[in-house]
Amino acid sequence: MAPHGPDGETAPEWRGTVRAAAAGPNPDQAWALLRDFCSLDKWVPLVHTCRRLEGDDGRPGCVRYCAGPVNMAAPGEAVGWSRERLLEVDAAGRSYSYEVVETNKGFGRYRATIAVEPDPAGCAVRWSFEADPVKGWTLGGFLGFLEKLAHGVAKRLEEEIVVSVDGDPALRVF
Repeated sequence: MAPHGPDGETAPEWRGTVRAAAAGPNPDQAWALLRDFCSLDKWVPLVHTCRRLEGDDGRPGCVRYCAGPVNMAAPGEAVGWSRERLLEVDAAGRSYSYEVVETNKGFGRYRATIAVEPDPAGCAVRWSFEADPVKGWTLGGFLGFLEKLAHGVAKRLEEEIVVSVDGDPALRVF
């Protein structure tokens, strides 16, 4: 449920989608790397830690812990962290959905879907969300932040998947 404003009205729900193309890798090559729910720290530079807390890797119900330096809601705190639950995985559609279950980053209700889709450049990362307004952010500022994250993921995919002449991926080792 969305929080209430000072006059008791319900604050509007935020929804948005950002997309970033990665030149080279095809969607299946990118999905082979991004499907690991507990590897966000390898793809998003602002996430320094990502580890499984509960459940089975890659299965709905799995809970991950993510932490990094960004915390708009509590600028005095050194680390922004969240616990996030995997809700569903669509391997054929190359996507997964998750929700924030606990955080110090100003989120109330937040649900997102990360997907890899075809693009003329190779593939694209699409990040869609619906949420209650996030403390410390405007909707436009939050969308801009997610867009930067999506472009960072696309760049990492370009760096990590080197497509050879015959089209087979050659993965760099982390």
